[in-house]
This record gives sequence, structure tokens and C-alpha cells, in this order.
Amino acid sequence: MRSSTFLSLATSFSAVSATVYKGFNYGNTFTDGSAKTQADFEAEFHAAKNLVGTSGGFTSARLYTMIQGGTTSDPITAIPAAIAEETSLLLGIWVSGGQTSVTNEITALTAAIKQYGDSFTKLVVGLSVGSEDLYRNSVTGIENDSGVGASPDEVVKYIGQVKTALAGTSLSGVSIGHVDTWNPWTNTSNSAVIDAVDWLGVDEYPYFQNTESNSIDDAYALFWAAYDKVTAVAGGKPIWITETGWPVSGNTENLAIANVANAKTFWDQVGCASAFDKVNTWWYVLQDAAPTTPTPSFGILGSSTSDSTMGTSPLYDLSCANVTVSSSVSSSATATGSASSASSASASIAKAGTASTTSSGAGTVSTGLSTATKSSTSSSSSASATTTASSGGSALVANFFVASAMFALAALF
Repeated sequence: MRSSTFLSLATSFSAVSATVYKGFNYGNTFTDGSAKTQADFEAEFHAAKNLVGTSGGFTSARLYTMIQGGTTSDPITAIPAAIAEETSLLLGIWVSGGQTSVTNEITALTAAIKQYGDSFTKLVVGLSVGSEDLYRNSVTGIENDSGVGASPDEVVKYIGQVKTALAGTSLSGVSIGHVDTWNPWTNTSNSAVIDAVDWLGVDEYPYFQNTESNSIDDAYALFWAAYDKVTAVAGGKPIWITETGWPVSGNTENLAIANVANAKTFWDQVGCASAFDKVNTWWYVLQDAAPTTPTPSFGILGSSTSDSTMGTSPLYDLSCANVTVSSSVSSSATATGSASSASSASASIAKAGTASTTSSGAGTVSTGLSTATKSSTSSSSSASATTTASSGGSALVANFFVASAMFALAALF
């Protein structure tokens, strides 16, 4: 790992508590759109804690919304599941659906505090107000039809509303952040959001940086170049890795090949050798193939018909045993630096994958693997909606606007 990255991680570590969290991202529906129940979340959290080769280290869960699938403002059942499984929580509030949506999110959050009390709040490690809203609101996001976003002023306003709602509760002192792709963080027009948060969440997928040399041999360098760029504008605030991973199956994106071997290499180099236990990290994803397999698929666990049958045996070795980063990879990371920053900024998190959406009041909540080119639809007669996405990655590349690359996003919400 290059020295600048060591400094970046040291900054993030020193700015937070001694505990460093490690876990996965979780949505509230399966790939067929059906809502997960408390039992489903419990099964997932239990599997994460008992993954073969990990010694029980993955005990944290990042959520995208406070709202239970199929409802308007009921608290998500991941909360009692986390209590039962002693899983820590990075909470999420979806803000791209407008004021009504945010009001419903806050209603669900405050109801959960009242319903579950300290059993819930003691598990909360932070709260993200929004997820990739600034990207979707950007020129690139709009050009690529990536869905409804939110302006920096709106995000800051919603952060204020959340803080007001939490005043006087047991979460009044919770660490509040915002999650986005890394390039919006480096855009000075979004600096007000940096000023308003306690930490910055970064979603980064070198697999989709298809305007650059993005083979698995380049992935380590691309990832940390992006992380360092965010660190440079963060003003000393910690940077949390809120999404990253490499697909086990899917299309080839320029030089990036989706397969199990490359997914393991990415896990070893970015996770084991550099991020895990040094900076808060939520990997994408424990499983995204139940009951159907999306393209691409990032799941560490293979396909299953339901959570009750997914097991704990991963598709590749997660043990981090004897993992090192070769000198050639480290040298590439050093050489990449600022030279790759301009192009990777626009491509780094422009990813396609699986997600779904729930209508929350007047808005639509998208809570899965976000995309460079996605459109969302909502129905006034249903509490759920579907987001579709191009399987293409780079927000700069128009050749991913093809009908054959469109697929339903259902794995994460």
C-alpha cells in the first residue's frame, strides 16, 4: 500500500472510536421483489457472522433505508434481527424521494427508537443521510438517466431535519454521514455536504472503471487512488468504505473480468491486505442471488432459493491467510495517483447491479447497487416499485445504453 493511503487510513482510524467495523450491505427485498422478514434478516446476519474462514469478524450491517419493504413508514425488521444477532448497524435514510419520503424515513427511525430502545440504539455505529444522491443529481448522472437524486442544499437540509428529530433521543449523538460515489465528493459544488457531516462514505468499484486500464491487476491502484482523492478534500474527517467488491459473474467491462478468482483477488488485496480492521468497511455483498442471479453478481455466497438455504460456505477463500500485495501492484498504485484521478472520478462508482426500490410517500427509495444508467418507476397503488439499470459501468460511456443490458434491480431492497 502506498504511503499516502496509509496516511488516509490513519486519519480515518484516529477520527473514530477504537472499534473498526466490518460487514456487508443489506437491502430489504429479494431479487423477485418480495420483502425480507425479520427471520430473513436474522438468517443473513447469522450467516455473515459464521462465514467459513472469517473467524466471526463480519458483524456489522449497512442499511439503505429505515422503512420495511412493502410499507410506507414502518421500521425495517432488520432492527429486531440485529438485536437478536448482536449485529451492529450503519443506518440509512433515503433522501432522493423528496420531502414526503424523508418524513416517512424519519417517522420509521423515531418509531424504532421508541419501540426497541437501547437494545437498538447501542448497536448503531452511524447514520447515513442519503446514498449516491449527489451523483444522480450531477450532470453525468442526469445524462445517464440514473434516477432521481438530490442537490447538496437538499441533502444538507435533510441532515438538519434528522438531527432535529433525534434531539433528546438516545441517538442524539449519533455520527451522521452521507454516502456517495467518490467523484461528487471532490466536486467543490458539494462542499456544503462535507461541512455538514461527521464522516464521508465512499462507494468504489474498479470493475466498472471501463474507460481505464481496469484489469484485476489494476484494481488495487484504482481503488486507493479514489479513496485518497476523497481524503484530500475531507478536511480530516474519516472516510468509511460503504460499498466495494468484485463480481463473481457477469459481463467483461473493458479489461475487468467477472469471475470467482478475480473476486478473491480483490477481496485479498483491497480487503484483507489494506482495508479490513483499519477502516470501517461494508462489503458488497453477502448474497445477491436469491432466488435469481443478477448480472453482474457480487455475492460471496452462491445462489439459493431463500435465506434459509444459503449456508455459510463462500464461493472463495475469505480467510486472509498469507495475503500480501505484490510489489508490482503497490508500484502501480503509487504510479496511478493523480494521473488517473480525472477519468476514474467519473467512472469509479458508475456501476450496474441489483437493487430495488420502495415507494415511500411521494418518493421512490432506491436501495441497492446503484448504477450509471438507471431509471425508476413508482406506482401510487403499491408500496413498491422497480428500478432498472444498464449493466454498463462507466458514467462516461454511451455504449452501455443497450436494451440487452437492462435488468430488474431486486437484490438489495
